[in-house]
Amino acid sequence: MMSRRLLRIKTLKLLFSNAGSEELSLATAENDLLTSIQKTYDLYHFLLSAIIPVADHAEERINVGLQKYRPTQEEAHPNRKLVQNELIDIIRRNRALRQYNEQHCLSWGGDNRNIIFDIYARMTENEYYKTYMSSEEHSYEEDRKFLKRFFMHEFEDNQLLENMLEEQSVWWVDDVGYALGSVLRTLEKFVPGQSPDEPLSEARRSRYDEEFALRLMRHSLNHYFKYWNMAMQFVQNWEADRVAAMDMALIVQGFSEAVEFPEIPIKVTINEHVEIAKFYSTLNSHAFVNGVLDRMIQHGLVDGTIQKEGRGLVTDTVIHRK
Repeated sequence: MMSRRLLRIKTLKLLFSNAGSEELSLATAENDLLTSIQKTYDLYHFLLSAIIPVADHAEERINVGLQKYRPTQEEAHPNRKLVQNELIDIIRRNRALRQYNEQHCLSWGGDNRNIIFDIYARMTENEYYKTYMSSEEHSYEEDRKFLKRFFMHEFEDNQLLENMLEEQSVWWVDDVGYALGSVLRTLEKFVPGQSPDEPLSEARRSRYDEEFALRLMRHSLNHYFKYWNMAMQFVQNWEADRVAAMDMALIVQGFSEAVEFPEIPIKVTINEHVEIAKFYSTLNSHAFVNGVLDRMIQHGLVDGTIQKEGRGLVTDTVIHRK
């Protein structure tokens, strides 16, 4: 399953880029949304498999050293701890990962080999790698701990990697954090001696995720101008052309969620859109979105536009105080 926040972000981006477009068709928007969701799963599989070519490159370097006429002491007696990592072997043999990457043409070969060389070079300079390779401990848990550190360290602040991901898919760059989180959760669930036929824990797509995202996007797009005009009634001392477009998209989507999903607590809807505003809009947008969206929802509860039933779905105050 995919996090609801990520699904909200995906629908928000489509709403922001397409709202008001005379050329937009709902079918196109729906297709773009489903493609965006699919690409997140692609990225998860792609990143999880990255450790395989890194280990292969390490073994290639060992073999080159052994073939030298006069190898150094280190080359003649190489440290094979990385290439013999038990968890890497489990990932390598996993049929679901291999088949998915083949079906979706996901590969670290070709030009992507340069990224692998860069990741390997960065890794060997990091203290966690040196500690792992020098340790006399040989256990599955140590292997797992190393891989978790690898994925946490080698995919941040790597401009070469970021450029490659952006070139391969416009959907990928903003999803790296979520995909890496999924990779780390997968590493926790692998067990020693795991069967190659075991499915990947984070690879199960949920129709409920897609239904949530599609319903939210449809309602937001279909009612965009209606809710935009409604929001302007609650904007004090602001002219329409001074309201940031992203802020308005957040407000429209938040109100749409409150209307379309009676089972989601109001506090959750407001807080989620306020948190998203902190990352995707201007410095003070979260406070603006919080105030306008709260007033709109309170008005909607009074006039019946929003129907909420059940304990915890409506509270006396839902304004985000942070």
